[in-house]
Amino acid sequence: MYLTTSPGSADAAAPARRPPLRLSHLVSRTFSGGRPFLPDPLEPSLSRLQADLVRPYPVEYRPELLERGERNTFIEMTQRLLTDLPPLEEPVDLVLVANTAPDADPRRSPSCYLADVLPGDPLAFNLSDQGTAIGFTALRLVSEYAAADAFRRALVVLLDQRTFLFDTAGARDVPRQDRAVALLFGPEGRAGEPVTRQLADVAPDEVRATLDAVLNGPDGGGAGLPVTLITGQGLDIDAERFGPGIDVRPAPPGLPCTGPWSALAEVLPECAASGPRRMVVAEYDSTLRYLSTTTLDLEEGT
Repeated sequence: MYLTTSPGSADAAAPARRPPLRLSHLVSRTFSGGRPFLPDPLEPSLSRLQADLVRPYPVEYRPELLERGERNTFIEMTQRLLTDLPPLEEPVDLVLVANTAPDADPRRSPSCYLADVLPGDPLAFNLSDQGTAIGFTALRLVSEYAAADAFRRALVVLLDQRTFLFDTAGARDVPRQDRAVALLFGPEGRAGEPVTRQLADVAPDEVRATLDAVLNGPDGGGAGLPVTLITGQGLDIDAERFGPGIDVRPAPPGLPCTGPWSALAEVLPECAASGPRRMVVAEYDSTLRYLSTTTLDLEEGT
């Protein structure tokens, strides 16, 4: 259970500096097929629930998709993703589950599931309604909670799923695949603690200059390290304009929540083999006008 207490006295000793939350493991998995919605002993409740969820919005609920649709739910993807991580034996302090598009079957919470099965008694909750900035929000919150409470281990799970029981024609940021990514943070690992920045009200014509400023600042490429820049689907940027000092890797399209992080999982082993390097993950949400970046440094063979 997560508890808060009253502030200590003004003359209390300053808390000890917490160890950094390093990125110790990063795994990505793509799912195909899925279970049919029917038969389902709770089908009437699912149908009513889906109809209620879309009622406030100008979309059409399509109950006939229950008859022929398939789904990989967030719970099912999370359960299988855990098998890709090493056994978690030490207590986990914080669990964040994030998604851009809704779950095909929202009757079970993946954050509650993880709170039950992971060691320790973690603070666990879901994040949504942040557009393509959601993964960056999750990482920023990891650092903020760790700073406040000296957390030692945290797990972030990011989820995209492509099955909807309503019409998505004309919708933005609709996932094309079922994919899940897990980022495990702890005191060990070769990648340092991520530094996340989220800049609000960035106009489309300001994105490139703002990103250049980030890359050339202390949290960007200013450490004298070679830089790999992973660009999300909202950053349509000519890689050659960055010059030879920055290796640009576009994230796969159609994965609004997991895309940049699955790209990071793919290139991380290659970059780690080449020695110290700075990794920068960037995304722009043109609807919310958020420019988000996360920076982490790979160290020499630790």
